[in-house]
Amino acid sequence: MHASSGIAILYRHPRAAAEARNALHEIAPTGSSGADTAALLLTEVVSNAVRHGKGTAIRVAVGFDPSADVITGAVFDREPRMTSGDRAGLADEDQDMESGRGLDLLDAASQAWGVATAGDRGKWVWFQVPAT
Repeated sequence: MHASSGIAILYRHPRAAAEARNALHEIAPTGSSGADTAALLLTEVVSNAVRHGKGTAIRVAVGFDPSADVITGAVFDREPRMTSGDRAGLADEDQDMESGRGLDLLDAASQAWGVATAGDRGKWVWFQVPAT
């Protein structure tokens, strides 16, 4: 098995998360728990880009490296700032909010994640998960 990757340009639209998952399923090994985790994280990151990004489109990159047993997902949007999803400083009643948990989810479910800014042009939010 060899490394594979793909990139898609998607409209900033609620259907973008489903389209990104379709791209991931073309690349990631089928039936693995890592692919399910990657799909969850990709959905979250794409949804955040749709909700908080700027411009009409986002870029989604996905990859699978079998030699490292890693699935990588990355999403670019034209908003250079990162919104906070950290619950640590919130009052107890605000801890139950339904939105804003994306960064907490990335922390909990990925093996690594980060943000790479492109100056004032936007940012990539990326993550890696074990494929198996």
